[in-house]
Amino acid sequence: MATIRHTLALDIPDTACDTILRIWDASVYGEGLDVDCPRLDIWLPGFVIPKYFTELAPDFVLTLDAKDLGLQHPQAETPLSLPDGLYKVRYSVSPNELVFVEYYHLRTTNIMNMYYQEICKLQLEACEPDAEQHQKLHDLRYIKMYIDAAKAKAEYCHAPEQAVDMLAYAEKLLRKYLTGCCISCLN
Repeated sequence: MATIRHTLALDIPDTACDTILRIWDASVYGEGLDVDCPRLDIWLPGFVIPKYFTELAPDFVLTLDAKDLGLQHPQAETPLSLPDGLYKVRYSVSPNELVFVEYYHLRTTNIMNMYYQEICKLQLEACEPDAEQHQKLHDLRYIKMYIDAAKAKAEYCHAPEQAVDMLAYAEKLLRKYLTGCCISCLN
């Protein structure tokens, strides 16, 4: 049976590359229906006016950097790291006020890269760790739980304010961990 309407969908995968944001069109377009006036709006963390893109074809894959998103001068030579935080993404086709999909994407690339750097520093063996390594592992798991919970709040629970607060708390915990403090000790 032929699809007689557009079912818009996007995929915004997590990436370890801190300089890009990738967005894939995962839409199913109605057979025989035109795909006119596509528009992708991206609200960056802390911004109230979106950056938008209109030169889009069905099944697009966009790899955007700070220059594309207006965060860096077009002639800059060194790529700028994109900020972690809440991105709101809206994709629409004509009639754009009726045919659209919106997502919250909580970007956690920078904090996850720091988390993995700390995991790499652990002196773990294929056996039970000593007390110090065990405590560090426990603290890092605790931080990771807050990062995961923040992503879930944004992308699945549709609770963006809670997501932002939880990510900020995870960042605070990681900063404390980086100073050598035990974040879950009762002291």
